Amino acid sequence: MNKDIQVDTPQKAPYKIVGKGKKHIVFVHYFGGDAGSWKWLVKRLSKKYTCVLLNLPGFNNTENLEELSIYSYANFINQQIEKLGVEDYILCGHSMGGKLALYAAQIMMGEKPKKIVLIAPSPPTVENMPDEEKERMLNHPNREEAINTVEKVTKRKLKKEKREYAIESQLRIDSKAWKWWITEGMNEDISERIATLDIPTFVICSKKDPAISIDAIYKEVMPNLVKPSILVLNRVGHLIPMESPRKLARQIKRISKLKY
Repeated sequence: MNKDIQVDTPQKAPYKIVGKGKKHIVFVHYFGGDAGSWKWLVKRLSKKYTCVLLNLPGFNNTENLEELSIYSYANFINQQIEKLGVEDYILCGHSMGGKLALYAAQIMMGEKPKKIVLIAPSPPTVENMPDEEKERMLNHPNREEAINTVEKVTKRKLKKEKREYAIESQLRIDSKAWKWWITEGMNEDISERIATLDIPTFVICSKKDPAISIDAIYKEVMPNLVKPSILVLNRVGHLIPMESPRKLARQIKRISKLKY
Protein backbone atom coordinates (compact mmCIF):
# COMPACT_ATOMS: atom_id res chain seq x y z
CA MET A 1 0.00 0.00 0.00
CA ASN A 2 1.15 3.53 -0.73
CA LYS A 3 2.91 4.82 2.42
CA ASP A 4 1.75 8.39 1.76
CA ILE A 5 -1.91 7.55 2.46
CA GLN A 6 -3.29 9.19 5.57
CA VAL A 7 -4.54 6.79 8.24
CA ASP A 8 -7.63 8.85 9.10
CA THR A 9 -9.50 10.33 6.13
CA PRO A 10 -12.48 12.72 6.32
CA GLN A 11 -15.92 11.23 6.87
CA LYS A 12 -17.12 12.11 3.37
CA ALA A 13 -14.13 10.54 1.66
CA PRO A 14 -14.57 7.33 -0.37
CA TYR A 15 -12.71 5.37 2.28
CA LYS A 16 -11.26 5.38 5.78
CA ILE A 17 -8.10 3.50 6.69
CA VAL A 18 -7.63 1.97 10.13
CA GLY A 19 -4.51 0.12 11.25
CA LYS A 20 -1.02 -0.31 9.80
CA GLY A 21 -0.67 -4.07 9.57
CA LYS A 22 1.12 -5.79 6.72
CA LYS A 23 -2.00 -7.71 5.71
CA HIS A 24 -4.89 -5.81 4.14
CA ILE A 25 -8.66 -6.22 4.27
CA VAL A 26 -11.03 -4.14 2.13
CA PHE A 27 -14.52 -3.82 3.65
CA VAL A 28 -17.73 -3.12 1.70
CA HIS A 29 -20.64 -2.18 3.95
CA TYR A 30 -24.26 -3.30 4.02
CA PHE A 31 -27.28 -1.48 2.66
CA GLY A 32 -28.19 0.98 5.40
CA GLY A 33 -24.60 1.27 6.61
CA ASP A 34 -21.34 2.96 5.68
CA ALA A 35 -17.63 2.82 6.50
CA GLY A 36 -18.28 3.52 10.18
CA SER A 37 -20.49 0.45 10.52
CA TRP A 38 -17.31 -1.63 10.72
CA LYS A 39 -15.59 0.32 13.52
CA TRP A 40 -16.45 -2.13 16.31
CA LEU A 41 -15.04 -4.97 14.24
CA VAL A 42 -11.88 -3.33 12.92
CA LYS A 43 -10.69 -2.15 16.33
CA ARG A 44 -10.15 -5.87 16.96
CA LEU A 45 -8.23 -6.27 13.70
CA SER A 46 -6.23 -3.04 13.40
CA LYS A 47 -3.13 -4.28 15.25
CA LYS A 48 -2.34 -6.89 12.61
CA TYR A 49 -4.23 -5.61 9.55
CA THR A 50 -4.61 -2.49 7.49
CA CYS A 51 -8.37 -2.14 7.14
CA VAL A 52 -9.77 -0.15 4.23
CA LEU A 53 -13.37 0.84 4.98
CA LEU A 54 -15.21 1.99 1.89
CA ASN A 55 -18.04 4.50 1.75
CA LEU A 56 -20.04 3.49 -1.31
CA PRO A 57 -21.22 6.48 -3.39
CA GLY A 58 -24.47 7.92 -2.09
CA PHE A 59 -23.83 6.53 1.40
CA ASN A 60 -22.60 8.51 4.42
CA ASN A 61 -23.42 11.79 2.67
CA THR A 62 -20.99 11.04 -0.16
CA GLU A 63 -21.59 12.08 -3.74
CA ASN A 64 -23.73 9.66 -5.71
CA LEU A 65 -22.75 7.92 -8.94
CA GLU A 66 -24.20 9.31 -12.16
CA GLU A 67 -25.49 5.88 -13.13
CA LEU A 68 -26.45 3.30 -10.52
CA SER A 69 -25.87 -0.38 -11.26
CA ILE A 70 -24.16 -3.42 -9.79
CA TYR A 71 -21.40 -2.84 -12.34
CA SER A 72 -20.88 0.84 -11.48
CA TYR A 73 -20.63 0.12 -7.76
CA ALA A 74 -18.31 -2.84 -8.36
CA ASN A 75 -16.18 -0.66 -10.61
CA PHE A 76 -16.02 2.00 -7.87
CA ILE A 77 -14.77 -0.62 -5.39
CA ASN A 78 -12.01 -1.67 -7.78
CA GLN A 79 -11.03 1.93 -8.51
CA GLN A 80 -10.45 2.56 -4.81
CA ILE A 81 -8.41 -0.63 -4.44
CA GLU A 82 -6.22 0.31 -7.40
CA LYS A 83 -5.94 3.93 -6.25
CA LEU A 84 -4.60 2.76 -2.89
CA GLY A 85 -2.22 0.30 -4.48
CA VAL A 86 -3.44 -2.67 -2.46
CA GLU A 87 -1.86 -5.84 -3.86
CA ASP A 88 -2.38 -8.59 -1.29
CA TYR A 89 -5.80 -8.34 0.29
CA ILE A 90 -8.99 -9.99 1.44
CA LEU A 91 -12.22 -8.49 0.10
CA CYS A 92 -14.97 -8.53 2.71
CA GLY A 93 -18.59 -7.61 1.98
CA HIS A 94 -21.63 -7.49 4.25
CA SER A 95 -25.16 -8.08 2.87
CA MET A 96 -25.48 -5.77 -0.17
CA GLY A 97 -21.70 -5.36 0.04
CA GLY A 98 -21.32 -9.12 -0.41
CA LYS A 99 -23.08 -9.09 -3.76
CA LEU A 100 -21.06 -6.07 -4.87
CA ALA A 101 -17.81 -7.64 -3.66
CA LEU A 102 -18.39 -10.77 -5.74
CA TYR A 103 -18.91 -8.79 -8.91
CA ALA A 104 -16.01 -6.46 -8.13
CA ALA A 105 -13.69 -9.46 -7.81
CA GLN A 106 -15.02 -10.92 -11.06
CA ILE A 107 -14.40 -7.77 -13.14
CA MET A 108 -11.17 -6.65 -11.44
CA MET A 109 -8.56 -6.23 -14.17
CA GLY A 110 -5.75 -5.56 -11.70
CA GLU A 111 -4.82 -7.45 -8.56
CA LYS A 112 -7.69 -9.69 -7.51
CA PRO A 113 -8.34 -10.49 -3.84
CA LYS A 114 -6.64 -13.57 -2.41
CA LYS A 115 -9.83 -14.46 -0.53
CA ILE A 116 -13.39 -13.20 -0.29
CA VAL A 117 -15.39 -13.06 2.93
CA LEU A 118 -19.17 -12.68 2.61
CA ILE A 119 -21.04 -11.74 5.78
CA ALA A 120 -24.79 -12.46 5.64
CA PRO A 121 -24.58 -11.78 1.90
CA SER A 122 -27.32 -10.69 -0.42
CA PRO A 123 -27.54 -13.57 -2.92
CA PRO A 124 -25.92 -13.22 -6.35
CA THR A 125 -29.38 -14.19 -7.62
CA VAL A 126 -32.50 -12.25 -6.57
CA GLU A 127 -32.87 -11.25 -2.92
CA ASN A 128 -36.34 -12.32 -1.89
CA MET A 129 -37.70 -9.36 0.08
CA PRO A 130 -41.49 -9.29 0.47
CA ASP A 131 -43.26 -6.52 -1.46
CA GLU A 132 -44.77 -5.06 1.71
CA GLU A 133 -41.31 -4.79 3.27
CA LYS A 134 -40.00 -3.03 0.17
CA GLU A 135 -42.88 -0.56 0.36
CA ARG A 136 -42.13 0.11 4.01
CA MET A 137 -38.46 0.68 3.38
CA LEU A 138 -39.07 2.98 0.41
CA ASN A 139 -40.38 5.52 2.92
CA HIS A 140 -36.99 7.22 3.20
CA PRO A 141 -35.48 9.09 4.96
CA ASN A 142 -37.68 8.33 7.94
CA ARG A 143 -36.19 7.90 11.41
CA GLU A 144 -39.14 5.90 12.70
CA GLU A 145 -38.80 3.37 9.90
CA ALA A 146 -35.01 3.33 10.36
CA ILE A 147 -35.55 2.35 14.00
CA ASN A 148 -38.04 -0.29 12.86
CA THR A 149 -35.51 -1.70 10.41
CA VAL A 150 -32.80 -2.06 13.06
CA GLU A 151 -35.21 -3.82 15.38
CA LYS A 152 -36.37 -6.14 12.60
CA VAL A 153 -32.92 -7.31 11.47
CA THR A 154 -31.13 -7.77 14.81
CA LYS A 155 -31.30 -10.62 17.30
CA ARG A 156 -28.94 -9.21 19.91
CA LYS A 157 -29.81 -5.93 21.58
CA LEU A 158 -27.36 -3.29 20.39
CA LYS A 159 -25.77 -0.97 22.89
CA LYS A 160 -26.82 2.67 22.60
CA GLU A 161 -23.89 3.84 20.46
CA LYS A 162 -24.22 0.97 17.98
CA ARG A 163 -28.00 1.25 17.79
CA GLU A 164 -27.86 4.99 17.14
CA TYR A 165 -25.22 4.52 14.46
CA ALA A 166 -27.29 1.83 12.73
CA ILE A 167 -30.26 4.20 12.71
CA GLU A 168 -28.47 7.38 11.67
CA SER A 169 -26.42 5.74 8.93
CA GLN A 170 -29.66 4.94 7.11
CA LEU A 171 -30.67 8.60 7.18
CA ARG A 172 -27.37 9.67 5.58
CA ILE A 173 -28.05 7.66 2.41
CA ASP A 174 -28.99 9.47 -0.79
CA SER A 175 -32.61 8.74 -1.72
CA LYS A 176 -31.68 7.75 -5.27
CA ALA A 177 -29.15 5.16 -4.05
CA TRP A 178 -31.62 3.91 -1.44
CA LYS A 179 -34.40 3.42 -3.97
CA TRP A 180 -32.06 1.84 -6.53
CA TRP A 181 -31.03 -1.03 -4.27
CA ILE A 182 -34.60 -1.85 -3.20
CA THR A 183 -36.18 -1.63 -6.65
CA GLU A 184 -33.28 -2.77 -8.87
CA GLY A 185 -30.01 -3.80 -7.21
CA MET A 186 -31.27 -6.61 -5.03
CA ASN A 187 -33.28 -7.95 -7.97
CA GLU A 188 -30.35 -8.19 -10.39
CA ASP A 189 -29.07 -11.71 -10.99
CA ILE A 190 -25.28 -11.81 -11.39
CA SER A 191 -24.90 -15.55 -10.81
CA GLU A 192 -23.91 -16.36 -14.39
CA ARG A 193 -21.44 -13.47 -14.46
CA ILE A 194 -19.54 -14.77 -11.41
CA ALA A 195 -19.64 -18.43 -12.48
CA THR A 196 -15.89 -18.42 -13.20
CA LEU A 197 -14.82 -16.54 -10.04
CA ASP A 198 -12.19 -19.01 -8.87
CA ILE A 199 -11.28 -17.40 -5.53
CA PRO A 200 -11.73 -19.06 -2.10
CA THR A 201 -14.94 -17.55 -0.73
CA PHE A 202 -16.01 -17.78 2.90
CA VAL A 203 -19.62 -17.21 3.90
CA ILE A 204 -20.31 -16.20 7.50
CA CYS A 205 -24.01 -16.09 8.25
CA SER A 206 -26.60 -16.48 11.00
CA LYS A 207 -28.90 -19.43 11.55
CA LYS A 208 -31.66 -17.00 12.57
CA ASP A 209 -30.99 -14.03 10.25
CA PRO A 210 -34.30 -12.13 9.85
CA ALA A 211 -33.16 -10.48 6.60
CA ILE A 212 -31.23 -13.15 4.64
CA SER A 213 -32.54 -16.54 5.72
CA ILE A 214 -30.30 -19.56 6.13
CA ASP A 215 -32.36 -21.25 3.40
CA ALA A 216 -31.49 -18.41 1.01
CA ILE A 217 -27.80 -18.84 1.87
CA TYR A 218 -27.88 -22.56 1.07
CA LYS A 219 -30.11 -22.29 -2.01
CA GLU A 220 -29.12 -18.96 -3.59
CA VAL A 221 -25.58 -18.22 -2.40
CA MET A 222 -23.55 -21.39 -1.89
CA PRO A 223 -24.43 -23.12 -5.22
CA ASN A 224 -23.25 -20.02 -7.10
CA LEU A 225 -19.75 -19.93 -5.60
CA VAL A 226 -16.87 -21.86 -7.15
CA LYS A 227 -14.79 -22.38 -3.98
CA PRO A 228 -17.18 -21.90 -1.05
CA SER A 229 -16.89 -22.50 2.69
CA ILE A 230 -19.54 -21.65 5.26
CA LEU A 231 -19.69 -20.84 8.95
CA VAL A 232 -23.13 -20.55 10.58
CA LEU A 233 -23.39 -18.49 13.77
CA ASN A 234 -26.04 -18.75 16.46
CA ARG A 235 -27.73 -16.09 18.61
CA VAL A 236 -27.03 -13.27 16.20
CA GLY A 237 -29.05 -11.47 13.51
CA HIS A 238 -28.22 -9.72 10.25
CA LEU A 239 -25.93 -7.00 11.59
CA ILE A 240 -23.16 -9.42 12.56
CA PRO A 241 -20.33 -6.81 12.52
CA MET A 242 -22.23 -4.83 15.16
CA GLU A 243 -23.95 -7.64 17.05
CA SER A 244 -20.95 -9.94 17.39
CA PRO A 245 -17.75 -8.10 16.38
CA ARG A 246 -15.46 -10.14 18.64
CA LYS A 247 -16.58 -13.50 17.26
CA LEU A 248 -16.49 -12.17 13.69
CA ALA A 249 -12.97 -10.79 14.16
CA ARG A 250 -11.77 -14.21 15.36
CA GLN A 251 -13.19 -15.86 12.25
CA ILE A 252 -11.66 -13.30 9.88
CA LYS A 253 -8.27 -13.80 11.53
CA ARG A 254 -8.66 -17.55 11.13
CA ILE A 255 -9.59 -17.21 7.46
CA SER A 256 -6.65 -14.90 6.76
CA LYS A 257 -4.23 -17.56 8.02
CA LEU A 258 -5.56 -20.37 5.82
CA LYS A 259 -3.20 -21.48 3.06
CA TYR A 260 -4.28 -22.17 -0.53
